[in-house]
Amino acid sequence: MTPKLRDLTARGRVLLATTANQALLGPVSGGIPREYVRSIAERIYQPRIARHVSESVTRTEATVEHYDFPADFPPQFRRSKAFDERHAHRLHDVLVSPHSGLVWLPGGPVLEESYGSLIRSLGWGDIRHEPLLPVRRLTGRPVVAFAPTGYYHWLLEVLPAAVFALSVEPEALLLMPENVPAYVLAAAEHLVGPARILRLDDIAHVDTCLLAAVEPMSGFVQRAEIDRLRTAFPTDPTDAEAIYVSRLKDHKRALSNEAEVECAMREAGVTVVYAQDLSFERQRALFAGARTVIAPHGAGLANLVWAQRAERVIEVFPPAWFNDCYARLSRNLGIDYDYVVASPTEEGRCVAPLDRLDALLNEGATAEC
Repeated sequence: MTPKLRDLTARGRVLLATTANQALLGPVSGGIPREYVRSIAERIYQPRIARHVSESVTRTEATVEHYDFPADFPPQFRRSKAFDERHAHRLHDVLVSPHSGLVWLPGGPVLEESYGSLIRSLGWGDIRHEPLLPVRRLTGRPVVAFAPTGYYHWLLEVLPAAVFALSVEPEALLLMPENVPAYVLAAAEHLVGPARILRLDDIAHVDTCLLAAVEPMSGFVQRAEIDRLRTAFPTDPTDAEAIYVSRLKDHKRALSNEAEVECAMREAGVTVVYAQDLSFERQRALFAGARTVIAPHGAGLANLVWAQRAERVIEVFPPAWFNDCYARLSRNLGIDYDYVVASPTEEGRCVAPLDRLDALLNEGATAEC
């Protein structure tokens, strides 16, 4: 086979797969990524986009934020992040998913700012099935999506977006599925009260929707968003000198020596907490009052956004996974940050280094003397 024929064959296979994909998934999902709007502001010149947009306001200004890690921290701890200007848009005649917050125009395209990024949409957060779900036509008040994603993404992406959208349209309804975690419902009732919560499992075809753009780089949170959350949810701190966020009850992700870590923490005077057992209000109060927070890498550390007295964070990483999101969040809040890396076991789990944790705790106690 000649090089030209090989090239034509490869292109033909892609075309065939694309055609089959569009036939199976329809014009919206089947059109991704070709039919996908990265930025409404960039495409507002197109009549098919412009007729759905009646107002755009700036949500956050373009800025560069810096994270001043110690010089001996490895390069995977990112020292800076450039944030583009982000907007909120008042949209009309659009479809909204209560499950993910995804927004798209009738017949397409999908609006990336409603969900974050193309990588998420097609990869770890694949949402291509949602435009195939049943649709219900809704009229009346504007809506704001309040999707019950996992705790980290909900707290640091969905919640600040909803808070800003409600500042633009204070009388909007919050749209969510019928069944949501308790923390989602508690936050919604705090923001708008029970009467303005709209629970729906079908896709909503709405007259008006307020879309506040989600940061496309998941894991990066601007200081302005943290301040917005703390203003919307004022919290009285509890007295907790040091807390350890245990994952003992999460059997799939717990450290294999989690019980030993708990014992060591208690012996050191650290309060052991199980974030999943606590109300949203109680989690806020605990993190607002704690001066030292120790935890395995996990969504419970997202509660650092509520920290008012925290002076130190110690994070336990699994051996084959790294994400500096909580390190950057700590430094953004002016909190000293350190970490340890667990060791792998033959069973595929990991063991936290108790000696290293003890040394870091003692190091902190010595510094306070």
